[in-house]
Amino acid sequence: MVQYDEIKSNYSDSILLFRMGDFYETFGQDATIASEILGIVLTKRSNGKASDVNLAGFPYHSLNNYLPKLIKAGHKVAICEQIEDPRQVKGIVKRKVIEVVTPGTITSEKVLDAKKNNYIASLIQGKDSFGYSVIDTSTGEFYVGECQSDNLYETLSKYNPSEILLPKSISYNIQDWFIKLQPYVTSIEDLHFNYDSAHRNLVGHFKVNSLKGFGCEHLSNGIIAAGGLYLYLKNNLSKNVDHFKKISPVNDIGFMGLDGYTIRNLEIFDSISSHNVNGTLINCIDTTMTSGGGRLLYKWLRNPLADKKRIESRLRIVEKFITDKNILKKLRLRLKKTLDIERLISKISRGSGTPRELIGLYDTIHIYDKCIKDFKDIKEFEKFVLPYKNLDAVKSKIMESLNEDAPQLLKKGNVIKTGVSEKLDEYREILKNGKNWISEFQKKERDRLDISSLKVSFNKVFGYYIEVTKSHHEKVPEEYIRKQTLVNSERYITEDLKLYEEKVLDAESNIYDFENELFQKLVIEVSEEIFSIQNNALIFNEIDVLSSFSFLAISKKLNRPKIKDNSFLNIKNGRHIVIEDLLPANQKFIPNDLFMDIETKQIHLITGPNMAGKSTFLRQTGIIVLLAQIGSFVPAEIAEIGIVDKLFTRVGASDNLAGGESTFLVEMNEAANILNNATKKSLILFDEVGRGTATFDGLSIAWAILEHLHENEQINARTLFATHYHELSVLEGKLSRLFNYHVEVKEYDDNIIFLRKIIEGPGDKSYGIQVAKMAGLPPSVIERAREILFHKFENNDEIIQHLDEKQDVNLQEKEDASIQLKAELEKLQTNEITPIEALNILNDIKKKYSI
Repeated sequence: MVQYDEIKSNYSDSILLFRMGDFYETFGQDATIASEILGIVLTKRSNGKASDVNLAGFPYHSLNNYLPKLIKAGHKVAICEQIEDPRQVKGIVKRKVIEVVTPGTITSEKVLDAKKNNYIASLIQGKDSFGYSVIDTSTGEFYVGECQSDNLYETLSKYNPSEILLPKSISYNIQDWFIKLQPYVTSIEDLHFNYDSAHRNLVGHFKVNSLKGFGCEHLSNGIIAAGGLYLYLKNNLSKNVDHFKKISPVNDIGFMGLDGYTIRNLEIFDSISSHNVNGTLINCIDTTMTSGGGRLLYKWLRNPLADKKRIESRLRIVEKFITDKNILKKLRLRLKKTLDIERLISKISRGSGTPRELIGLYDTIHIYDKCIKDFKDIKEFEKFVLPYKNLDAVKSKIMESLNEDAPQLLKKGNVIKTGVSEKLDEYREILKNGKNWISEFQKKERDRLDISSLKVSFNKVFGYYIEVTKSHHEKVPEEYIRKQTLVNSERYITEDLKLYEEKVLDAESNIYDFENELFQKLVIEVSEEIFSIQNNALIFNEIDVLSSFSFLAISKKLNRPKIKDNSFLNIKNGRHIVIEDLLPANQKFIPNDLFMDIETKQIHLITGPNMAGKSTFLRQTGIIVLLAQIGSFVPAEIAEIGIVDKLFTRVGASDNLAGGESTFLVEMNEAANILNNATKKSLILFDEVGRGTATFDGLSIAWAILEHLHENEQINARTLFATHYHELSVLEGKLSRLFNYHVEVKEYDDNIIFLRKIIEGPGDKSYGIQVAKMAGLPPSVIERAREILFHKFENNDEIIQHLDEKQDVNLQEKEDASIQLKAELEKLQTNEITPIEALNILNDIKKKYSI
């Protein structure tokens, strides 16, 4: 155990898989954890004078089955291999950790979601900004960027990394991004994040003199983060990182701002109610045929365009596929047969590809070629045809070298074609003749000895042997050498049999060695074209997404939006594509219209009872804009979309208990984010602001927010504001660009029917008691509620009058206090104080400023 303890001491934060012969063993606490997660037997092993130690293991060939389970359970795993042949060593075999696998570095198909990237990120804090880098080791994507501290969550949420690498000096437990994303965090020494070494390692890897050609030379903090991440992966992955062929700077220009709140509130990737993909936008619209296309759609939904030219380019291609349905149908059938070569070529270049996968690579390239040939004379598809790389040389190398029915595993043999290597063909002939000789030998011995049941077999212990039943024992000749006695038979060998066995086994060994050598040579030759193969894979990822938009438009009756540079938002008969999809076949979704612009109809104040459809209307508007700006057709008869630079939502009630935030505080955080970051080109969707606090407080806050959105010239953004505060309706006469709308409700016999139509004018009731009745509250409770409503809250005139009065405040005093507080906060060294110290400081500030 001395060797184990020494190695384990260097990987104390990992489960150590310790190779012992044909098994990976775990010891001590690792064994207890592995036994529980993997369902393998936990035993004990003697440890000399020390107490017995727990032991649990599994066969080495089952690593790909068990490793993913450990990673999914959130563990870091160090794989320790024997680096010497035990047969040639006296004493303890040398061992070494050859790979450290984490949630962000694993490439196993059994862990990864085929249609999602698996990113590992790194983050460093510079003087003026945070530097970050993001890599997907399964595809070779490598990004670098910088952002301000208040944009960290928004930036990281676009990648949703499963692991983040940090310098030890960064405290992260109370950081907003950590609480919300909950990634696996790896902290390493700060010395690994150094600009000079980072720059040197990156230019060395890419074989360039500078990073200017990648457009990221100016991102000094980003380069530090990228260099640290690159070195971490290089040192901890067993395979090479040659599939990192370029590093791309992250550029937010030309993209819609979409923060984590909006992604959650619009239920783009996760359902708020079910916490899975059911009922989400991506689940509704993803009709991509390939894994790479699915991953690209995921990226587009996180990064919608805000560039009219690029949006129109996508829309033209979508429309072309719709008008030429034959090409669309043929393309989708072909794409269904392709492999995920973006991940596959990365796997091949790391030396992990199989013969069968190289054949699959050939087949996929061949399908790509056929598709491009069909596209050549179509103007709209020039953007795919022109950058497409000719890979005939790669196809030729694969087909000239490999048998078309090559097996999945190299050791199965019959990988390399006859005629590729004379020496290989020679050994195959020896093997063939040797096996023929053994077959003839068995037939000859049966005839010679008159033993019809005599058979020649093979096992790893004795090699080839002759088996004779005991009933024929007296017929066995003297030259047979007994090797084993069984219950009903005896096993023998002969000198001739051993001679041919040696020839056969030598031939088999040489065949494997030659096939392995030739296969590895082919892998190297194919990997030299990785950049072109990745390029073509990315082209077809985009083709897949855009053609899937066409299929979606046809199947769900979507129409092409008109993209404008103005502030209009004109939607005729808009629908919520997800809810429409979930409705029973006999139920029809009620569409709604919307017209707004910042000059005349900037704010729509929408009132109506709960469950009537206010939230649905807000969400469908956000989704229509989002779909339009990723280049998709939209669920509306007409949609004129003035480009939105940032989409904000404040929808529904939620809390953040882990972060110590109540429902109301979460609501106010989201509202503050909107008011501090919105512009004239933004779209704001506010739903039930103020519901998390007392009625009068909530009403006051909602009123003030509406005034701010209307009067602040720096914002003046298009806003849909749904509320249950009917008192706010009086603002229509006070704020010139605010107009009242309400959800139409039909009353009969003290019951209500939700008509789901948004119509102009204020709503006169909230219908709360009727909704409570529909929910099944006891009749006595309903009746008592009516009495209280009538006697206590019949008249709201005083509330409105109070809200409408402008209160005199000493603005100069407030401004001075604000400046003083800002100065005090700027002096704080946040990375050097503990959470307790931070709470004490906050308490002092509250007392000093009477907060």
